[in-house]
Amino acid sequence: MKNCILTLGFALFFVLPKLEAQEAQDLTPYAFEVDGLDDDLFVTFTRQKLENSQFVFIGEQHGILAAGVFTDAMYVLGQPYGYSTLCIETDDIIAQKIAAVAASDSPIDNAKKTYQEFPFAIPFYNNPEDYALFTNVLAQGGKLWGIDQTFMAQFRFNFDYLARTAKSPLLQNEAKRLKEKAEMSFEEAVSTKNFGKMYIFQYNREIHDNLHSLATSNQEKEILNQFWKTKEIYGYYATQENYKNNNVRGQLMKQNFMRYYNEAKLKEPTPKVIFKLGGNHAAKGLTSTNIYDIANLGSELAISNGHKSLHYLVMGISGETAVGNPFAPVPSVPFDNLESFPKEIQDAISQTSKKYYILDLTKLRELGYGKRFSEEFKKMIFGYDVLVLVANANAVTSFK
Repeated sequence: MKNCILTLGFALFFVLPKLEAQEAQDLTPYAFEVDGLDDDLFVTFTRQKLENSQFVFIGEQHGILAAGVFTDAMYVLGQPYGYSTLCIETDDIIAQKIAAVAASDSPIDNAKKTYQEFPFAIPFYNNPEDYALFTNVLAQGGKLWGIDQTFMAQFRFNFDYLARTAKSPLLQNEAKRLKEKAEMSFEEAVSTKNFGKMYIFQYNREIHDNLHSLATSNQEKEILNQFWKTKEIYGYYATQENYKNNNVRGQLMKQNFMRYYNEAKLKEPTPKVIFKLGGNHAAKGLTSTNIYDIANLGSELAISNGHKSLHYLVMGISGETAVGNPFAPVPSVPFDNLESFPKEIQDAISQTSKKYYILDLTKLRELGYGKRFSEEFKKMIFGYDVLVLVANANAVTSFK
């Protein structure tokens, strides 16, 4: 009889939480809505979050105007707290170029010229709206860090950089020759609408080692190292080895970030950085791609320094988004994310009436497992600190 009672007790222990999972949780006490990011409610909320913080990760839905607008608002609010650096999803060479363009007398005109000379070389930041953000950063004396890989269509841009800046005439000449080959490969890829024709697939160990032998500075060698690493990353993508693709890219972003960070530490003990990255990259813990990404490093690093990190997810509920595929027939397409959200979010935003719906996910953690949120929602709650949803989102205006 005693064993039967124990068995029944264990059964109730596992059954009761499942019954609780059916109870709807009202998210209203943890959320608010505003029509503008200059609203006092948003400003006060954000300032409280920024206290004692070191890193702010803004994970965006690529291609929507609101992502840049939100990042710009966060950058402005972050100024009294020591934030001057904006970290973006490019490599170091492109970040330098964007910074130079943004600091020029005619940022938009010069950005368009760069795009016309090297179309598709800068995948996420080919629009005037993001350059408004970059111009603001540079105008306030800020810096740009680029921690991502060299992108597929970018080889010709970096070859051009080496042809102009390499200390060795031999490396200059070889980079110029390879730039011409990369240009031809790009034109063929565009005309045939075949990514496989890009120069990255011609770049091999023999070419790489030859360039390395001609390099005379650590910076030149690092540019070439980034070439080889990005070839490895795209190679995993081509063979559908998705975990390796994401994990190696995540590791590269961490290494590139730490190179910047350690240099910055020579001037200030705890450099503060705002990140503008794709949504997955901004999550703490194990991401949906099954890796511990750059934001997890930032979270642990901030804690070790006696600070905290902030992790935002910015997405549109519905609207228009720019198309990332350069071969797409139209620059933007409609989207509707509603059904992809956790059920709890779908219910919570059913009656939204303003532009921005902002949910403080940190408060939901305090409810623990007793309320039994869906597994999908729990991942969001523990991966991010604040969810920002945008009604009727507009697409960025891609350069033509």
